[in-house]
Amino acid sequence: MSESTSPSTSIQVMARMFSLLDTLAHQGDSVSLKTVSERTGLHPSTAHRILNDLAVGGFVERSGPGTYRLGLRLLQLGNLVKSRLDVRDLAMRPMQELHRLTGQTVALHIRQDDESVCVERTSNERNGVQVNRVMGARTSLVACATGKVLISQWTAAQLHPLTQANGTRADTLHTELQSVRANGLAVDGDSVEAPQQQAAAPILDDQGHIVASLALNTSSLRLSAEWGEALKSAASRISTSLGWSGR
Repeated sequence: MSESTSPSTSIQVMARMFSLLDTLAHQGDSVSLKTVSERTGLHPSTAHRILNDLAVGGFVERSGPGTYRLGLRLLQLGNLVKSRLDVRDLAMRPMQELHRLTGQTVALHIRQDDESVCVERTSNERNGVQVNRVMGARTSLVACATGKVLISQWTAAQLHPLTQANGTRADTLHTELQSVRANGLAVDGDSVEAPQQQAAAPILDDQGHIVASLALNTSSLRLSAEWGEALKSAASRISTSLGWSGR
C-alpha cells in the first residue's frame, strides 16, 4: 500500500476484489464484463481495472473478448491450503500413538515464510493423549530441527537468502542438510548442556514434497535409536496417508 493510499481505501478495493471473485465463482466458466458489473454493482471501468490487476497475478484469466473466469493461481493456493489442513487431520492418530509409546511431547510443524511454526502439539489429559491445535513459537528455519527438515530439499540458490539473513555458514548448513536427507531425521540439542532435545522427521505429500515436519521433544540425551525409528515411522505413516508411495 502506498503512503497516499488510506486504510479505508485499501479495504474498499479488497472488498470489490472479493466481490468480483465471488461473482466469477458462482456464475460459471466464463462471465462477461457486463454481467460482472451488474452482479457486483461496480461501474464497468472499475470492474475492468480490478479484473485486469487480478489477471496479472493469475487469479483471473481472460477467456475471450470481454469475458473472464477464475485463474489457476487460485487452484494452486487452494491445493496448498488443502495439503496443510489435511496433514493436521491425518497426523492426529500417529501423534497420539507416538506420545503413548515415548511418553514425550509430539508436535507438528509447518513452514511459514522463513520460520518453522508449531501447529499441533500432544498433551496428557485425564481422558488420554490429546492433540491440540496451536499457533506455537516461531523459529528460524535454520535454527531448529523442524526447520532443517522443512528445507532439506531446497537447492543452494533457495538456501542462500536464509544463510545471508541468519549469518549461517553455507557449508555448515549444507552438511547438516545432507545428514538430514541421508538419515531421514534432524536432531538438535544433543550436547550435555542442552536441557531439551528435539528430533524431527519429514512428512511428504503425494508428489514427494515436504509439507510438514513431525517432532519429538525430549529431555536432553534421552532420544534413543528406538524412539528415532518410531518418529520416522510415524512421519512415514502420515506421508502414506497423504498419498506418498515412496517411489
